[in-house]
Amino acid sequence: MARIYGETSIAVFLQQFNVMILATNTGSLHLAHSKGGSGFLFTSESEITARFCGGDKAIAGFDDAQRRQLKAGEIAVLDIATGELSVAPMQSTAALATPAVSPKLAVQRRIEDKSERYRLALTSMRRCTKCLLPQSMPFIAYDAEGVCNYCTDYKPWKKRPEAELRERLDRIRSKDGSPDCIVAFSGGRDSSYGLHVLKEEYGMTPLTFSYDWGMVTDLARRNQARMCGKLGIEHIWISADIKQKRAHIRRNVLAWLKKPDLGLIPLFMAGDKEVLWHANKLMESYKIADMVFCTNDLEKTVFKQGFLGIDARETTIHKPSTLPLAGKFAMMANYGRRFISNPAYFNRSMPDTLFAFFSYYVLKQDYFSLFDFMPWDENQINDTLIGRYGWETAKDTKSTWRIGDGTAPFYNYIYHTVTGFSEYDTFRSNQIREGTLTREAALALVEEENRPRWDSIREYTQMINIDFDETIRIIDRIPKLYL
Repeated sequence: MARIYGETSIAVFLQQFNVMILATNTGSLHLAHSKGGSGFLFTSESEITARFCGGDKAIAGFDDAQRRQLKAGEIAVLDIATGELSVAPMQSTAALATPAVSPKLAVQRRIEDKSERYRLALTSMRRCTKCLLPQSMPFIAYDAEGVCNYCTDYKPWKKRPEAELRERLDRIRSKDGSPDCIVAFSGGRDSSYGLHVLKEEYGMTPLTFSYDWGMVTDLARRNQARMCGKLGIEHIWISADIKQKRAHIRRNVLAWLKKPDLGLIPLFMAGDKEVLWHANKLMESYKIADMVFCTNDLEKTVFKQGFLGIDARETTIHKPSTLPLAGKFAMMANYGRRFISNPAYFNRSMPDTLFAFFSYYVLKQDYFSLFDFMPWDENQINDTLIGRYGWETAKDTKSTWRIGDGTAPFYNYIYHTVTGFSEYDTFRSNQIREGTLTREAALALVEEENRPRWDSIREYTQMINIDFDETIRIIDRIPKLYL
């Protein structure tokens, strides 16, 4: 077992000994013995095992079967002849390897050269003298000193008392090692660090889940395996119909390319919003009342609503469903008008898009954010994940943000190419306002972070089956807001 690493659950039948060996380093093996002991089954989730042992889907002989979870770090040996099951702890230590070879895809020098010319033009674009926000930011205004209204109106983040978090976790912490909270686990740096904090610093036993909507990167999956394997945490995958989801993304991207509109770029990410619906269903199924998300306020991207014509500067919400009714109607109206102006959006992805809106803005979201109670420290997060867990970073960027999202390189390329800024500029500007980053350091960071991630962009176009060259040509032809 010492040579097996990452997020691993195995079942091996040894014919010469007439035994089956089962082992897991995450707890994702759930076993059941039939009444007479003659039958045995195992699944990856307790809910699946429960369905096979009772109700309409019960397997004959498994009604009210004896069930148990194989805990993280345990190995079981089943004697096929007698049906006897013995369980013992195991040891497994290793580092998860990074693939040695990464496929190289040719990048058109003409596009790169043109991108560099745009970057030179950006140097003359007006920016806030305090943060990084440029003149192309929606609803921006500068005072006599050149400070933008996003800075003058900014309300510093207020940390909720850590004692409040500790009290809540003390109340729900399990005494027998069974899951006591559910954590939405994207495989990104914040959710990965959140798992570390909950398990190592607060002694919790999180049950993690990931929603695969077709854009979870292989890198994110490897990092999820590292975290769950090292921490001994059970990980549940909820997967959409990947082929269908990518087809929906393709339809919306092709519709957008017919008539580019910055306000409609969020449609590319509509498919992932169902994670909130699945979160609620998972809480109900496992009868766990506490859901933890690991988002932080520095990542707010109000410019996306701004390009839709909605001034969201004063909107401070943690849960999208709490957006005031007037804001929801305004958003629907603005989307509706743009859809009517481009009928290509009325395609087979429409039901999926509407359900995404329902899941995100209507469905009640009963979770709390870990970073409401603790400061967000980028260096501490990166050092912990890379140093302690061997967390893998991307080859085409020095940033550790959004590297688990296959869509982010594409839409950030559009934003930066057309407007001169991206999510990185708003993120670093929030850090400046919080006093955790100097303007000079932030400028140096976004200079690097806004470089096109060509390999990732090309991979995205391949996944949704659109032409890379034609897509980039269309984006390059969009009038620039800084020229």
